[in-house]
Amino acid sequence: MDEALALFEPMANRIGRQARRWRSKYNIQRALADFEAQLQRLRPGDICLDLGANVGDVTLRMARTGATVHAYEPDPVAWAVLVQRAGHLPNVVLHHCCVAAKTGRFSLRRLKGFASNPLAKTVGSSIAPTTPERDNGIDAIEVDALSFGDVVRSVGGPVALVKMDIEGSEFAILRQIFAHPAAYDIASIYCETHERAGYGDVTEVDSMRRAACGLDRPAINLYWP
Repeated sequence: MDEALALFEPMANRIGRQARRWRSKYNIQRALADFEAQLQRLRPGDICLDLGANVGDVTLRMARTGATVHAYEPDPVAWAVLVQRAGHLPNVVLHHCCVAAKTGRFSLRRLKGFASNPLAKTVGSSIAPTTPERDNGIDAIEVDALSFGDVVRSVGGPVALVKMDIEGSEFAILRQIFAHPAAYDIASIYCETHERAGYGDVTEVDSMRRAACGLDRPAINLYWP
């Protein structure tokens, strides 16, 4: 099915757009199934990273396997919920910061009213372009960021599984990984891309997905929902 839809996807018309939507839905379901299979293979002593942990749904799923989970969340409201839900677990290490291509301090953009509804998903990115249309209904807070490379090197061993949902900052990190994949001791990465939100280019995402097919390690899936 994926191969058939891929033939129509490049068409610059309604058929091409529909093929892209169907292909995305199909591959999202495959990504979720593959992720579940990865969870089943995790064991105590394995290391996982949850980048953009939000309120900890994926963190908790990773932790139930017995693996050591490093969860990164910069938003103070989501962080408070994350601490409440996962802070007591002995195999979970919480980090109150975001992960980006470079260490620094960035502006995290999110929906106004997020503080009153922390189960809502944050929107925005430290690297998103600022326009009046995009900023309507959005506020921002300053957050600390650690570089992805430093994070991988700091956890004390090979990384079995990474979930990356970092609201647009993933593109710079993915460029680093694809440029030097052997530099990252990671088995599998599941990453949400945000090109539909305007944080990246569809053509670049397609190119990365093709490049991922040629990598043995890390295995990179760019259809995380």
